[in-house]
Amino acid sequence: MKNNATIFDLSGRCALVTGAGGGMGREISRGFAHHGADLACLDLTEELASPGLEAVRLQGRRALPVGCDVRDPEAIRAAVERVLQAFQRIDILVNLAGSSVMRPALEYTLDDWSHMMNTYLRSTFLFCQTVGRHMVERGSGSIINVSSIAGQVALGRGTAPYGAAKAGVNALTRELALEWARKGVRVNAIAPCQINTPQLQQVLNDPQFDRQTLLATWLNAIPMGRLGEPEEVVGPCIFLASNASSLVTGHVLLVDGGYTAK
Repeated sequence: MKNNATIFDLSGRCALVTGAGGGMGREISRGFAHHGADLACLDLTEELASPGLEAVRLQGRRALPVGCDVRDPEAIRAAVERVLQAFQRIDILVNLAGSSVMRPALEYTLDDWSHMMNTYLRSTFLFCQTVGRHMVERGSGSIINVSSIAGQVALGRGTAPYGAAKAGVNALTRELALEWARKGVRVNAIAPCQINTPQLQQVLNDPQFDRQTLLATWLNAIPMGRLGEPEEVVGPCIFLASNASSLVTGHVLLVDGGYTAK
């Protein structure tokens, strides 16, 4: 029987979080560090990764800044190699990095489509593959892919490629979970609703939208009647990263205030 006092303990583990400089990435990095993990904080540049970096260091854990364009396969390979050289291991991978484009489907260009797929789906696969190879060789590891409610239900507001990419992330999560289940590597995902981050505020402030109308539409669709906060994704990630979820793999955990329960 597991010791319930230490079931969420991440001491001695190293986590790689992509998109670590954003609102959710910073809080996830902070939460992992609070539970004992050392962190590799990855973002487009080391400077952009600094919010996650400082959150980790304030918890007294080691933090490595990593700059990486997740659309570049060679940059991903080099980033993972750098983390392994620094920490000798990666026990937890969180695929969070993203950069969204929102416009009606008839206005999307092929470059827009490629940008969305490379940013959200291809990068997730490449990080899973590159880090997963190391985890499989070691016989242990937990991968957490950050999906979205858009991968579960249609939002219908200029998010067609985003929704398609996130649905792909869900399917990829399940496929890798089955492939690696007997190799000691668990692969899961979380699917949040709208989370109150600086990135979300940029969407609300986009002149193509009426801020109040868009916000009201979101809130009316969330049974809890409010946006999620970045710290509310931390607990689900700690659960999936820790021994508390030792029998959980191939699962998409909805963190959506009841959005998809309707």
